[in-house]
Amino acid sequence: MAFHIRVALAMLVTLACLKEPAQVLAQGSSTATRVQTLADLDREVRRVLDEAGVPGAGYAVIENSQVVLNGSHGLADVEARKPVTAETVFRAGSISKSFTGIGVMMLVAEGKIDLNAKVADLLPELAFDNPWEQTHPLRLVHLLEHTTGFDDIAYRHYLIEGKQIPLSQAVVMYGPYKSRWRPGERVSYCNAGPVIAGRIIEKVTGQRFQDFISSRITGPLGMKSAYWTREPEIDALLSLSYAGDGKTPEPFMDIPARPSGSLNVTPADLARLPLLMLGRGTLDGITYFPADVAKRIESPESSDAVKAGLKNGYGKGVLASPGARALFHGHDGSIDGFVAKYEYAPALGAGFVVMANAPSEALFTVGDLIRGYLERGVPFVRPQNVPPDATGLDDFAGQYKTISPRQEIISAIVGLTQWNGVRVDGQGLSYMGNRLVHVGGNVFQRPDESSPSLVFERTPDGVRLHALQGSSRLVPSWELWAKNVSMGLFGLAAILSLLHAAIWLPGWLLGRLKERGGVSIRLLPFAAVLSVSGVVLGVMVLLAIDDLALLGGPSLPARALHVLSLAAPVFVSLALFRVVLGAAGASMAVKGVSLFSAVMAAIACAYLWHHGWIGIEIWN
Repeated sequence: MAFHIRVALAMLVTLACLKEPAQVLAQGSSTATRVQTLADLDREVRRVLDEAGVPGAGYAVIENSQVVLNGSHGLADVEARKPVTAETVFRAGSISKSFTGIGVMMLVAEGKIDLNAKVADLLPELAFDNPWEQTHPLRLVHLLEHTTGFDDIAYRHYLIEGKQIPLSQAVVMYGPYKSRWRPGERVSYCNAGPVIAGRIIEKVTGQRFQDFISSRITGPLGMKSAYWTREPEIDALLSLSYAGDGKTPEPFMDIPARPSGSLNVTPADLARLPLLMLGRGTLDGITYFPADVAKRIESPESSDAVKAGLKNGYGKGVLASPGARALFHGHDGSIDGFVAKYEYAPALGAGFVVMANAPSEALFTVGDLIRGYLERGVPFVRPQNVPPDATGLDDFAGQYKTISPRQEIISAIVGLTQWNGVRVDGQGLSYMGNRLVHVGGNVFQRPDESSPSLVFERTPDGVRLHALQGSSRLVPSWELWAKNVSMGLFGLAAILSLLHAAIWLPGWLLGRLKERGGVSIRLLPFAAVLSVSGVVLGVMVLLAIDDLALLGGPSLPARALHVLSLAAPVFVSLALFRVVLGAAGASMAVKGVSLFSAVMAAIACAYLWHHGWIGIEIWN
């Protein structure tokens, strides 16, 4: 997951790719061609990077708990033709969260902090709203495992910059914080949680976050290039970063959300992290934390998914990702055009790091290539199907909708369009086009993966589906039909309104409507439909443009959307009032189209109001 989520949100809203459902099944079954030698792997990695137009990258491959390949490719500065070398520093983005999780767990192992301690006790000065605080208080573990229920940070937060801003101030700046569901219920990725956890580290140790991590982790590990802010020591070594075209430079932002995404480091130094985890907390004879803590770092504890039986997922800054033959753990990140990824498989004693200076899917293709290489020669063990209990699987069939969006604002779109079906037949169960094997306890595993990635839970509120990074609920058939019919009817109202306008607008301009009921009976329902449609399209277009200059503050387009969203209910109210008044001389067809348009606009407006799109300030 990345510190910057702008592209992900844009894809969410434009429906090109829905983040949560896309992550419901495990990400990372390697379908890449398996290379057999290190030289072939190096050549393939370079080919992929070249073909994708990635300016520069660095990578490290680990086998038998040793780095066997350190690769540097391309340019750190395109204009100056400065090559990437082993000393080139990249930005790690959200990989920073892994260090935050490890830092907290080191303090837990030393008895200096309780992972289940209440945040209200650890950080009493922090203001947050948890409606379930009395029965389900917000705890430290929730911050690390993304189970707080908080919205992810807003667009305006991405414009916060200043390396001198202390975490004591930053935790306030990244608020407000409100749990949308009881803490621990669902996993929903939130960049703010680790920032708060980092501040708790400071309160417990009396050190700045970056000083604690440097003195206890990156320093002893020999990660000389690891800095949490841009400093003279790495300035000359820092790669430039670029937009997706590989040519347009991206600015460097020294964000105060250091525990969540600001680490600067070389790939070779970053490889010390998976080596430490492969050593189960010990590296080069130094023990940083006990082996059982390493396992606990990798294992989620707080979510309903875990309680339902899914033992893998998002741990303390480390995400499980089943490969075809082994379970990998790790994290990815992006910031300011930089992208990075690391993974390791304890069962194989293997892992990798790859970092690049432009956003590209090629980085993940490279990850698949390396993972396939590391899994070569490992026998594939097909999961064994376990017959379901007496209750069977039939009640799992149907359409599922995510209930853990990273931003609640997205639920307006997700709630109408992004459903995924589960089909149950005599052969078992399929979801999102993948067959799944029941391995017991309503836990399911893809037959081409090494470990489970899905569990179903029967609750008083209906069936829920929990995955590695999110949850969905079974949509009742009445809701499915009601929403589909409502969307269809609103679409019909929009079409009829446009066709109707093409008829009455010329008549109005020619002054021919006075004896036919007047213009308002026609104009106001049309304006109601148009304004509601404009709010939806406006949000989608702004997010698809993906420009922080427009999204991160009250820009002219953002303000225009805000005003339009306030105007929509006014037009709807006026349209309903005008239709109820009637219009002498208007035909039944005119009255029917106007009534239908006004009613459908009112229903759509109420839906948008419920989801916070009326009066929307997209920067917040």
